[in-house]
Amino acid sequence: MTNDPLLQPFKTRNLTFKNRMVHAPTTMNMSDDRGYVTRQAVGAYEALAAGGFGAVCVGATCVRWEGLINERMFGIYDDTYIVSHRELVEVIHNNGALAGIQLFYGGLIVGAGASTPLEPGKGWIPGTVSHGPSGKYPIGNQKPGVVTTEEYDSLVEDFAQAARRAKEAGYDYVSYHFCHGSLPHVTLSLLENQGRNDAYADRFLFCERIIQRAQELCGKDYPQIPRMVCEENFEGGYDVEYFIEHYATRLHALGVDAMDCTFGSMLPAKSRSQEVTSGEVIGGGFYVPNLVALPYIKRMRDGLKARGIDMPLMGSCNINTPDQMRTMIGEGAADFFASCRQSLDDPDFPRKIAEGREEEIRKSTRTGASLLAGNIFNKGVAGSAQNAAFSRDRDYRIIPTNRPKRVFIAGGGSGGMEYAITADQIGHDVTLFEKSDKLGGVMNWAGNYRTLRNMEQIAYQPEWHRLMIGKSNVTVHLETELTVERILAQKPDVVVVATGAVADLPDVAGLDAALESGFARTIDRALGEGPDTLPEGPVVVWGAAEGVELALDLARAGRSVRLLEPKATFAPTSYIGSRTRYVMMWAGEVGLKPEVGVALENVGNGTVTVTHEDGSKEEIACATLVVSPGRVAHDPISTQLAKAGIQVQVIGDARKPRSYGNSIHEAAYLARNI
Repeated sequence: MTNDPLLQPFKTRNLTFKNRMVHAPTTMNMSDDRGYVTRQAVGAYEALAAGGFGAVCVGATCVRWEGLINERMFGIYDDTYIVSHRELVEVIHNNGALAGIQLFYGGLIVGAGASTPLEPGKGWIPGTVSHGPSGKYPIGNQKPGVVTTEEYDSLVEDFAQAARRAKEAGYDYVSYHFCHGSLPHVTLSLLENQGRNDAYADRFLFCERIIQRAQELCGKDYPQIPRMVCEENFEGGYDVEYFIEHYATRLHALGVDAMDCTFGSMLPAKSRSQEVTSGEVIGGGFYVPNLVALPYIKRMRDGLKARGIDMPLMGSCNINTPDQMRTMIGEGAADFFASCRQSLDDPDFPRKIAEGREEEIRKSTRTGASLLAGNIFNKGVAGSAQNAAFSRDRDYRIIPTNRPKRVFIAGGGSGGMEYAITADQIGHDVTLFEKSDKLGGVMNWAGNYRTLRNMEQIAYQPEWHRLMIGKSNVTVHLETELTVERILAQKPDVVVVATGAVADLPDVAGLDAALESGFARTIDRALGEGPDTLPEGPVVVWGAAEGVELALDLARAGRSVRLLEPKATFAPTSYIGSRTRYVMMWAGEVGLKPEVGVALENVGNGTVTVTHEDGSKEEIACATLVVSPGRVAHDPISTQLAKAGIQVQVIGDARKPRSYGNSIHEAAYLARNI
């Protein structure tokens, strides 16, 4: 038997898990428009189960239509849904995993994601209702309703009947979404559940009655594993110690099989910490510390142990390396690691761990959870920026070709490498040309900061791509630019233009000479060579939208920095995305403020002349000018091959500057269709 703690079996009261890795109940939004399971959903869960998880828990499944937060959420509203779910159970069981299902009712968060103003008490989907125990902390709809006693009683029955249907469908256990702003969670909340004078002023009663009624219908031995918010992380909200004393003891008395522990809430309340807010402990943005929930899990374990309670615990959030997973299930911590985003980025990671292939895990960069159509709170489908096959699993299965083609790829960045790996797997003869001395493109330097948290994660993607290229049959030519002349001479069947984007440099006197001398540098060069290679002395960063993180990194390292933005307003570029809050918070701490409306007029040797919004000119002395003016597509090939009789595909930033995820998705799609 292996000594790897991740691979150790574990028994709860009524379940045996083959290992400690569980796919967390992730909201996929893959149902049809009535909530029934689709072929797309079956393919996604089939891929997860085949990946080697001990259990796969189907994500938020609504017990009543009015509680939907997305129109493509699974439903289990009546017995006609049982047969729909049996196919999900079958593919999970066929691949050797336990099958769980999470039952859900939105409550206040039904109003989240609205594009237009909502009527009081309504959600954005027709027929849905936004309401809570008091309505004092609205989420989305700013005028939610208040749940009546009769509605609470009715919902208890809805949850329990849904559990009964889940058992009939063959699920091994039910989970409950008692977390993150759903009605059961906000009923537990010390903030939102105030002022009631009915039975549900007992904040735990709703959850308790759901579990008890489900036991009446399903039997006390049918496993229930609620997903609980064990600390709200709000001023005036409950903490772990309160949860243990008032909720965990009652939960344990009900005889549940385990507790899936989460922390944080979506309520619009003041977080105890602004460094990591309550909402960020839920899902963990890019800058949120890895293993952010681990200290809370350990407090849960210690507090339960002190009361003589031995309850199995699941832990999750911001965990995407095997070592981090092992830490989560280490001494005094959780019994299981529950994976969400990492599961989507590489559903096979448990199997790779079991087979001794950890280096092949496509570790999550945590820079994009959904790429298909927004995200799950913005009318989107769960997906992965890195793994284009997820949510298209059956359609994207590799089918070997019986008509191999010769494929030349210009550019070894994210798109070029993804295309090369995919086309090689299909059976094509692939040659990849990269004009630099290293594959990876902008992802090689995009995280090359010294003081910003978690930046090493950005490198996970190019590292994985390079590893898989090395294991493939792809021929790679480094320091070789693919030219039109070579293409015409060798006549491949397909040419892929993945040459990326270049800096959109302005026509400014002296800039070309300054770039040549090294006094001025593009952000690509500054990060590619490393911020520590910039000469000592003041730095001017011109182009705040793209350059704000570099300016921040330099300022936090003690450098004197001016951050200038030519536009009248400042907005970080799209790929910074969810990192913006941290960037601006940290910038404020070091006194870094973007100066807007600043035009670059002249670049000398050691000076930069600018014009401010009011028309005044200023000459700034500095040691280095970093220009980050945005990007334009760079495609030197496709137009010259228009009449060459060769199939040409332009992907990624060479088509239009966007994110690395767009490049990967385009490459994965086009390579399957040549």
